[in-house]
Amino acid sequence: MACRGYFLALDDECTALVLAEDGNDRRLIEVIKELDMRDVPDQCSVDKAWDGIHRCLTEGKLGSEDGSYPLNAVVLGGLPLHEGEGYVVSFNTLAEVREIAAALSDLDMQRFTAMYWAIDPDELGMARDAAGLQYLTTYLADVVAFYQRAAQAGWATVFVVDQ
Repeated sequence: MACRGYFLALDDECTALVLAEDGNDRRLIEVIKELDMRDVPDQCSVDKAWDGIHRCLTEGKLGSEDGSYPLNAVVLGGLPLHEGEGYVVSFNTLAEVREIAAALSDLDMQRFTAMYWAIDPDELGMARDAAGLQYLTTYLADVVAFYQRAAQAGWATVFVVDQ
């Protein structure tokens, strides 16, 4: 699998569809793919940058419980909905989306950049260089804008990545 991640904004109807399938991994992924194929309120692709973004927001670690809330919930720290292998699906409620959006609007980019340079390149899975940092910060800007739109519109979110 490609390990490319993306976010979907979920209005009330989409949220109900996703949460109804909690515990049924196969059906959850089918629902997410159906939502991805139709008009969800908003979406944001992050390619493989999700890994580095999460690590820079969580002191260099990839776990869903690493770092501090709400920054650790941006990518992986929301409610895990997929229990099997093959996918990661992390859900954030509207209240969480609003807290995440506020934290991202106050994000210290100097600290984010310092964290990038401190990550073990073997764990990151790519070379740390100026181009890699630019790759992350470009997608981070998209993520920040996505969360701002979701918070303003009153949407929950889900992050999805295949493993």
